[in-house]
Amino acid sequence: MGWFLLFAVTVFALYFWREYKVQQRDLQSAQAPHRIGERYIGQVMTLTEAIRDGAGKAVLGNRNWSLRGPNVPAGTRVRVTGVDGSILIVDRLPG
Repeated sequence: MGWFLLFAVTVFALYFWREYKVQQRDLQSAQAPHRIGERYIGQVMTLTEAIRDGAGKAVLGNRNWSLRGPNVPAGTRVRVTGVDGSILIVDRLPG
């Protein structure tokens, strides 16, 4: 009976360890929902709306994004330099 109990505990422990590792891998994936903005880091775009008081909006891909960065007029080219949750951080390109 002792060997069966040890075997059962081992099987359950391995199963839950595997589920934990799969969950951790999915959370670290660039495709995870909470990390989706990271794919846009480095991308250059032209603003269709001005950034005022450090905040603005833009469409990238098929999603509307909030922007944070320096005050710039519409038509300015900016580069995505970071992500803060669901807010893309942008910087004005020189020239």
